[in-house]
Amino acid sequence: MLRRGFKSQCERRSAEIRKSLGLAHDEPLNAVDLARQLNATIWSERDVVGLPANDIVQLTVTDGQSWSAFTLRIGNRFLIVFNSTQSPPRINSVIMHELAHIALGHELHSASLTDDGHLVPSNYSQDQEDEADWLGGTLLLPRPAMLKIRRDKLSDAAAMAEYKASEEMLKWRFRMTGVDYQLGYGRSIA
Repeated sequence: MLRRGFKSQCERRSAEIRKSLGLAHDEPLNAVDLARQLNATIWSERDVVGLPANDIVQLTVTDGQSWSAFTLRIGNRFLIVFNSTQSPPRINSVIMHELAHIALGHELHSASLTDDGHLVPSNYSQDQEDEADWLGGTLLLPRPAMLKIRRDKLSDAAAMAEYKASEEMLKWRFRMTGVDYQLGYGRSIA
């Protein structure tokens, strides 16, 4: 359960970030621009230098559906590694989710060491995951963008292309913001 006022804070934060990048409050936000502002680098698994071919096969074929992205903190910088086998909208969404963790100052809930001394980041707390889901969605599709999509009568496909969002994310944001209800749409995304 999100703390009281958190959703409104996310909308304000999204507007502030867009303003700092010279964007209108309803314009699409490029994850690369936000990453630069947050001192984060974005790589796919294929960008990891020295990663053996069999490990890439493990990450992209054998276990390709078991992970989307993760973030490592190295000093005062962050590295986000994403799974390149997913769809571009899904990649954009998971990168925004990881950037939301960084923007919110989240730290890993737990981590462990393997027998041979390697650090294995475990996960964030469920509260932190919920917060990153909400802020990540708001960064992708803030309420003003949702209103603009409906007022400009953009097709769902056009909105998904413009904001680099999946159909699931678009549906979720319309449901969560109540924009369709507010505008009297009551139609579902098809």
